Amino acid sequence: MSASTRQSNLFAAEDWKKVYQTFREADFQSYDYETIRKSMVDYLRTYYPEDFNDFIESSEYIALIDLIAFLGQSLSFRADLNARENFLETAERRDSILRLARMLNYFPKRQQISRGFLKVVSVETTEDIFDANGNSLRDTEISWGDPTNSDFLEQFTTIVNAAMVSTQQFGNPALKTTVGGINIEEYQIKVKLVILIKK
Repeated sequence: MSASTRQSNLFAAEDWKKVYQTFREADFQSYDYETIRKSMVDYLRTYYPEDFNDFIESSEYIALIDLIAFLGQSLSFRADLNARENFLETAERRDSILRLARMLNYFPKRQQISRGFLKVVSVETTEDIFDANGNSLRDTEISWGDPTNSDFLEQFTTIVNAAMVSTQQFGNPALKTTVGGINIEEYQIKVKLVILIKK
């Protein structure tokens, strides 16, 4: 049997006016599984009561209706999800927001963290800190590379370690990397904020 014969037999009992009328009366606002399934069953009961009247759960036609309703819910959800990405107010994906921003001729730039180099040449503390020899380092300026002080390295690191958290002492950084051939170590400093208010 040729394709044209099968198609003519398929639509033999229907003319185009009936098909147009039934589609016009169909509920195309159904998006969830239960509503799509109910709309399809109502549609069949209304327009094909003689051709289809087997609505028991074990019927293979009911299984097909369930499958089509499930597929319709999945497709409508994905279509709605993609449609939401086309509006700036409802978009959730980062690439969609950037695409919409570029459409408005706005080119956002990624924020960069602040960077800089700090060279510490001397340290001084007001806390009671002692070096390995038992000397107090309070209110004493310790200069890096001081030729008159042979213990400058040990005293310098002792004061610096007092300013750092206990888990990240000198030589035990939180992060260690190499950038451009320069060894970089990251430490966390204990910050004490002192506010002076003059009246």
